[in-house]
Amino acid sequence: MPFTVSNALEIEIFRKCRLLTGQVGLQNEIHWVNILEILDDLSHIETGEFLITTAHGFDTGNKSKQLGMLELFSTRRLAAMAIQTGHYIKEIPPSFIRLSEEYNIPLIEIPPEVSFKKLTRALMNELVRHELNSADSNVLSKAQILLNSRLNEMNQLWLKLAESKNPEDLHTEMKHFNIKPREPFQVLLLQVNPGKTKQTEQFGEFNANLITSVKQTAARILLQRHTSFLIGPSDQHIALLIQSSQLKEEKTAPAKTLTEYLCEELKLLFPDYLTMIGSSNVHNNISAFKPALNEAGKALQAARLGLLDNTNLVSYNKLGLYRLIMEINNIETLQELYNETIAPLLEYDRRCKGALLQTMKVFLKNMRIKNAAEILFVHRHTMRYRLEQIKNLTGYNPLDPSDALQLNLGLHVFHYLKTLNLLNN
Repeated sequence: MPFTVSNALEIEIFRKCRLLTGQVGLQNEIHWVNILEILDDLSHIETGEFLITTAHGFDTGNKSKQLGMLELFSTRRLAAMAIQTGHYIKEIPPSFIRLSEEYNIPLIEIPPEVSFKKLTRALMNELVRHELNSADSNVLSKAQILLNSRLNEMNQLWLKLAESKNPEDLHTEMKHFNIKPREPFQVLLLQVNPGKTKQTEQFGEFNANLITSVKQTAARILLQRHTSFLIGPSDQHIALLIQSSQLKEEKTAPAKTLTEYLCEELKLLFPDYLTMIGSSNVHNNISAFKPALNEAGKALQAARLGLLDNTNLVSYNKLGLYRLIMEINNIETLQELYNETIAPLLEYDRRCKGALLQTMKVFLKNMRIKNAAEILFVHRHTMRYRLEQIKNLTGYNPLDPSDALQLNLGLHVFHYLKTLNLLNN
C-alpha cells in the first residue's frame, strides 16, 4: 500500500496541525520529504514530495508569485505542503489557501509550538519504516521502482569505472549523472549493522531489504542537497561517489561536511541500526577513482574496528599511524614490533600489578612529565621512575622523540592487532 498524505496526518505530532484545504489530494502518494526553510529555488521539487517549510522569504502580498508557485507544484505533482506559522509569517494568506484549493494541493498549517525538526523527523521516519515494510512484502511504489532503475544504471557505470584503465574515457556516461571528470570528488563506503535492540539473526534475514532502503534514502538525501552522486553495487556495504561544490570548501571551511550531514541524517532515519562511514580523501580528478575506493575501504575498516575512539565516521586523512599500519600485509612484522614495545609492559603490569602501559599512553599523549603526572595523580618523581622502567624493559626511551615515535607506533599496532584478535600471546 502507498504511503499517503492521509497516512501522514495520522502521525501523532501532525494531530496538532491543521489541514486548511486540499481534501481531494489526501490520497496523494508521498515519495519523499523536502525541507525548505527559504522558498527561493523550487526548481528541484520532485513528484510526490511532501514539502515542509518555515516560509522564509514568502511574499504574502504577491498573488502573482503565489499563483506561479502553485502552478509549479501542480505541474510537478507535489503531494502536499506544510507551512509553519509564527516565525517568518504570522498566518497563511487567504489568497494562497484559495489557490491551493483550486489546484487540489493539501495545505497544512504547522503551529509555532510544534517542533519543526521533530515533525520532519517523525514524517521521514514513518516514510522510511513504510518503505522497509513495502520492500519486505515486495510491494513497491512507482517512485521506488523509478529510483531502483536509476540506481541500477549507476551500478553499471560504477562497474565500468572500477574496470577502466582511464576513467575519464567514460565522461559521456558520467555526464548523464552530472558527474564531471575533472572536478573534486570523494568516495564513501557505508555499512549498517544491527543496534543493541536488534537481534543478529533477524538482521540477517532483513539485510538485503535494509541495504536497499538505506541506498534509496541516501540517494534522496543527496538529491535534496543538490549533490551529484553515483551509488555502486555491493551486498555488504553501500558505495557512494559524491561530487559537490562543498568539497572544494571543506579544506578551509570549518562548517559541517556533507559526509557528516549524511551520517547524521541516516542515524536519525535508522535509529535502530548502527551506521558507519569510511570516506576517502577529496581527489581532483576521476582518474583517482580506484585509489579513492581503496582509501574509503581502509577508513571503513578502521570504523568497524573502532580504531579511532570508536567513532562511526572515519576519514582516510585522519587515520594517522593506522594509515601506515593497515598497508603492512605481513602480520609477523607487526607482531614483532608489538613484542619489542608493548608486550614487555603488559607482562610487567600483569606480574607486578603495575601501570606502565597506562603511564606510557598518558605520557605520549602529553609529552610532558608534569602534565602526565597530574592526570595520573602521581608525583613527578614517580612518573620519572615509571618512564625509566619503560626504557629498561623495552630499550626505548619515552623522553627521546625518536624512541617515543617507536613506542607510539607500538601502541597503535597493539590496538590494531587486539581488535583483529591477532596477538600472539
